[in-house]
Amino acid sequence: MQTDQPTIFDAIRERDQAIAQIAANTSDTFSECARSAIINVGRMREHFTSDDVWAWLDTHKSIKAHDNRALGAVMSKLHKEYLIMPTGNYVPSKRRHMSPIRVWTLV
Repeated sequence: MQTDQPTIFDAIRERDQAIAQIAANTSDTFSECARSAIINVGRMREHFTSDDVWAWLDTHKSIKAHDNRALGAVMSKLHKEYLIMPTGNYVPSKRRHMSPIRVWTLV
């Protein structure tokens, strides 16, 4: 008996669709604030995480996201534009119950 087990390609397609949906539902104002925050944090620190970017946004009273995943969509876009790159390292998140989060660097 053969099952229709999802492949890695199915998972990648679902991830990309979810990121695209989040990006489509994110206001341009938040996207622009988040983009600036990522670049500013990257200029201040050799390595940074999404926690660092959220801390910068909180400190600067920036517009709030409708969904916390919106920052991920902005970071994904900057990665595709070769403005930020993953270092290959992960650290425990202070915001997400110590879940591992990716460490980034500005290109």
